[in-house]
Amino acid sequence: MMSIQSLESVIESPEYRASFTMVSDDKAPGAARTFTREKLSAWGLEDLLDRTVLIVSELTTNAERHGGTPGDIERSAGVNGQVVAERITLTLAAQDGIVGIEVEDNSPLLPIVRVSGPDSLDGRGLLLVTAEADAWTACPNEGSGKRVLAVVKRHEFAPCGLTPTAHPLQSRSLAMEVFPVPAQNVPAAPPLLPRKKMEDVVTQHVLLLDLDGVLVDTRPVMQEAWRAVQQTHGIDLPFEKYEQHLGRPFNDIMERLELADADRIHQTYAEASKAAAPLALPYEGVEEVLHAFAAADWRLGVVTSKPLDRAAPLLAQLGCPFATVRAPGGPGRGKPAPDPLLLALVDLAADPTSGTYVGDMEVDREAARRAGVSYVHAAWGYGAPGTPEPQIAQSPVDLLRLLNVSEKSAPLIEGSPL
Repeated sequence: MMSIQSLESVIESPEYRASFTMVSDDKAPGAARTFTREKLSAWGLEDLLDRTVLIVSELTTNAERHGGTPGDIERSAGVNGQVVAERITLTLAAQDGIVGIEVEDNSPLLPIVRVSGPDSLDGRGLLLVTAEADAWTACPNEGSGKRVLAVVKRHEFAPCGLTPTAHPLQSRSLAMEVFPVPAQNVPAAPPLLPRKKMEDVVTQHVLLLDLDGVLVDTRPVMQEAWRAVQQTHGIDLPFEKYEQHLGRPFNDIMERLELADADRIHQTYAEASKAAAPLALPYEGVEEVLHAFAAADWRLGVVTSKPLDRAAPLLAQLGCPFATVRAPGGPGRGKPAPDPLLLALVDLAADPTSGTYVGDMEVDREAARRAGVSYVHAAWGYGAPGTPEPQIAQSPVDLLRLLNVSEKSAPLIEGSPL
């Protein structure tokens, strides 16, 4: 997988470069498309126009809908104290048949690829970007907000009978073999390439991870939230009793603790969790390890029992665009049922045999067993590995050893030590 940190990391000496800042409203995607068409036409890159315009349109639409300044961050004041309108900045750069795209907005939350239902009218934008871009990523800006970067490259087509070589910016696991379609009424020649054997097919590796106790240390947040539950609802159960059941849906935990009025307790817990969210920190080495797996062409996903509105800000700290995030509120049962893991694999078009789930609680291990995926226990988390003893990673970096991923793979984000 290519390394993207900025446009300059992909296009060192651009022949062309242009930026366009627009007001973040429903006119922004159309203005961005017009700007893109004008620039690529002037630069003689009409063959890349359709793909680039589609990606720009989707990224700008995403920025307009979801890229506003968070409500808890004070916005800049303009003339006479009026609030300055939200802005989106689009930058295009081109060099040697490569177009780099950068879209900046004011939200620090990184985009998450989701799979929409067949009847949904939206929610497919990032899937289109994934399909059309040769590579893309997202990273926080130094001050505030984020930038989403994508690369489109001119593809070289091989003559009939020759296998095109995957271009160096190809971020997908397999390059598509393209052959001319036979003319009508002309019998097609027999295949010039032998049919691939099953053992020659490259397997797409999938790494699914729990959130709490695996990616981010949220115990201080949960302790504060449980303290608020104790005070608000007069509950004297210690936090350790609640912690024993982590990984299960909240209402399931309440039932096991024999606590009534689970909905009101959950509301108190959720509000206190959001207030204490700054106490949560990624585990040391997690970000670099995620980038190493991505650079080794593993597809990454998160399966968590934490509601998405509380999980998304925590995932944004990691600077890694996960291909899928499965949280409560969608179809299926929660852990230890296999449903969320299987749905994540469906999102990624992957078989259970190609997946590994990293968790820290017994319910994680049970969900992995029932889903038919390999399981690795995170020793740095909150629970015991159980018996019989599964594979155990002593630290996030130890995952690279257990899953045979080289630490020397090119980092997804430049400057990463892995």
